[in-house]
Amino acid sequence: MRNTTVTNCTTRGTGDDGFAIWPATYRAHRFPPGDNTLTHCTAQLPFLANGGAIYGGENNRILDCRFEDVSYGCGVLLSGTFPVGTHSISGKTRVQNCDLVRCGGYDHTYEWRAALQLCLENHPVAGLELDHLNILDSLSDGLSVISTGKLSQATIRRLNLPNYGVAATGRHGLWIRSDAKGVLAVNDSAVVEHRNDSPLFTLDGDTAFNKPQSRDKR
Repeated sequence: MRNTTVTNCTTRGTGDDGFAIWPATYRAHRFPPGDNTLTHCTAQLPFLANGGAIYGGENNRILDCRFEDVSYGCGVLLSGTFPVGTHSISGKTRVQNCDLVRCGGYDHTYEWRAALQLCLENHPVAGLELDHLNILDSLSDGLSVISTGKLSQATIRRLNLPNYGVAATGRHGLWIRSDAKGVLAVNDSAVVEHRNDSPLFTLDGDTAFNKPQSRDKR
């Protein structure tokens, strides 16, 4: 699919992602998949997986959405988990003006998911523009970057992440797992806590990540 908009929709109690964009390889692509938009949508209480997810394609967008009470996955997942052929996440993938409330639950395969997770599995992820996001009362981590692919050309602006870990101890506000590679710029943001466990990943930007890393004291 290309140039498609899903707007003003609500999902509740789905058995998988509430909303997902995935150029699956078992489908014939008449058009280069991309330029699709989820806007003004709400996802609540999926009993598996995530509120909104993008698994591949170019220039896809999640705008002005709300994801809440996602106890088995992410509010928003940007991921290379599934086969997409040559259509990995690319171009300018945007997540903007979204609220992620009580997300970041326990997945039976991936264990604790963050409320917003960048999963660099199977192929690289590039060209992310994340702007004006509220991540509130995350069940585990607020935001995490995981897996062995490489993240490039990725920026977060105006991220409000005041707390985390309301259902799990030993988690982090912003966490870079030890296997992640690449660079993430975080600007004009308020992040309560962060930890970078990867020697091959750089947190950049003007949000004081050059200071000594904070540790979870709870």
